[in-house]
Amino acid sequence: MWTPELFNHRRLALAVLALFVTSVCVGWATIAVAQSSADEAEPPESSGGDWQSQFSYGSKGLQFETPDGNNFLWFGVRLQTRFSTEDITQDLLPGDPSETDSEVKLNRGRFKLGGHLINPDFAVYTEYDFPTGRLIDFRGTYRFSELLSLRVGQWKAEFNRERRDSSGNQQFAERSISTPWFTIDRQLGLVASGRFAKETAVDSSYWFGRLSGAGRGGSLSEADGLWFGRYQWNFAGRVLDFSQSDIARRQEGAGSVAFAAVGGKTAYTSFSSAGGGQLPGYEDGGSDRYDLQQYVLETAWQHLGFSWQQELHWKRIIDREVGEERILIGGYAQAGIFANRFWASAPEPLELAIRYAYVDPDDDVPDDYEREFTIGGNWFFDGHRNKLTADVSYIQRRFVPESDKRLRFRFQWDVSF
Repeated sequence: MWTPELFNHRRLALAVLALFVTSVCVGWATIAVAQSSADEAEPPESSGGDWQSQFSYGSKGLQFETPDGNNFLWFGVRLQTRFSTEDITQDLLPGDPSETDSEVKLNRGRFKLGGHLINPDFAVYTEYDFPTGRLIDFRGTYRFSELLSLRVGQWKAEFNRERRDSSGNQQFAERSISTPWFTIDRQLGLVASGRFAKETAVDSSYWFGRLSGAGRGGSLSEADGLWFGRYQWNFAGRVLDFSQSDIARRQEGAGSVAFAAVGGKTAYTSFSSAGGGQLPGYEDGGSDRYDLQQYVLETAWQHLGFSWQQELHWKRIIDREVGEERILIGGYAQAGIFANRFWASAPEPLELAIRYAYVDPDDDVPDDYEREFTIGGNWFFDGHRNKLTADVSYIQRRFVPESDKRLRFRFQWDVSF
């Protein structure tokens, strides 16, 4: 049922305050730039309103732009309402508190503010989730060239595609069961990225930098930090965005093969939207208690309404206090296709999809696993900005000596404006 505490006055006030502060800062920067321009060259009297800032409504929401194009901001709202036959909280692990009753709930509610300041090469973005009262993204990115961009702030590290894909651009109601075990999630950090050998047989993208290791909302003192790197081969000579479903029905396919690694010492063994946490069997400790190493190999492809993506994860955790080591293995594969590709009379907005995911939480323990089989569908009114999603999952979980099997149904409306 609807829960009024999601909209309490404190969280709403924090959201309004965050947006107000951001707007004041943006306004100050815009005025400074405008004044600087005015000092250099006085506008002709006939230009009148051409020198005034302009507001409009665009593809991402309410837009603000100065006439010279050097300052551009957009503000949008996203709402994700979901019915589920079980707990709908994201990223649940075994042992996490959960609810089993069916309910309808606002699962995500986001205020988004993005664009560029001073010049088009300096991009800014911030995102606030008001049901949870969390400032989840705040970052600035300066693009020196196609070969090099620098990003600083807090955001979802580009470690793996499934987590980096926005929750609003997913093919299913939620990410796979492998996500809470392997995601690096949102981190404070400084990362360099770029693209080279564009439109050739070795067209490639890269990301490399330093992450806090403390998770969303964590401070730099909470962990020793993680080194992060990702190499992505754009084998078709085109970059495939971090977004699921081939809504555009690409006439020319786009795909990638990527390998990413992350490693270092941290106080945490898992990460989620809530911040740094612990996988089952681990306890809180010092900032360098856990030596974490992770690798992922992934593939993705979209063409003519068909989409595919897959990840294979390997993770090693060394508890430096007790000297124990654990290796985790897992991943998923999913594919989707618009129904009229194989059935001409099918409605054009209808997409069908299937996913399989698997997690082995400890390779030293036999018959210890979690599995997911999911089928789903989407009805796109306006791409990912307005869509209905439904999926059914069969989930098996066996953690010796306990085991369970369950069937889950979810129905969701995701809309942005």
